[in-house]
Amino acid sequence: MGEKKGKVILLSGCPRTGKTTLSVRLVKSGKCFSKISGDSLYGAIHETDSDIFEFFKKILEGLIEDAEIYDINSIFDCCSYDFTMDYIDKLPFKNELEIYFFGFPDISEDEIRYNIKHYAKPEDWTYHCDDDYVSKVAKRIYNHNIELKNQCEKHGYRFINTGVGEERIAVLNLMYDEIINKC
Repeated sequence: MGEKKGKVILLSGCPRTGKTTLSVRLVKSGKCFSKISGDSLYGAIHETDSDIFEFFKKILEGLIEDAEIYDINSIFDCCSYDFTMDYIDKLPFKNELEIYFFGFPDISEDEIRYNIKHYAKPEDWTYHCDDDYVSKVAKRIYNHNIELKNQCEKHGYRFINTGVGEERIAVLNLMYDEIINKC
């Protein structure tokens, strides 16, 4: 395989942090990005009792090969609940990936709950959830944000604090520019 031309970007992190928003924007950029949604694949994996690590590893290997051979830029957008840092650490080719973890550890559980409901669109899973379930999700996301930031520091991965609302939009714009400028 020759010199790698395309990029393989792994966007991971907490739910509702802008991973999919950024992924879709990159696909629409005209820079030849393709996108794979880990969330979509995760349901299929559980239905077939497949090994999550091996399944995602094979996908990422294929994306790296496409980058090297066909100059294709790819984004793998997944939740850090599903594909953990421990999994990423086990990848023999992790240095060939651009890895970004997204979170908002400075946002309170109440703010998370508000933002889940306030910014949910009909295509979002959170749009159809009742208040009790949203409260449980907000608590889980709050705890995971703090843990994720600590794990990024421990493992040496880049953590992007996306915040919420206008702050999130500004951070996603900066990330978009950074990634596009590397292509």
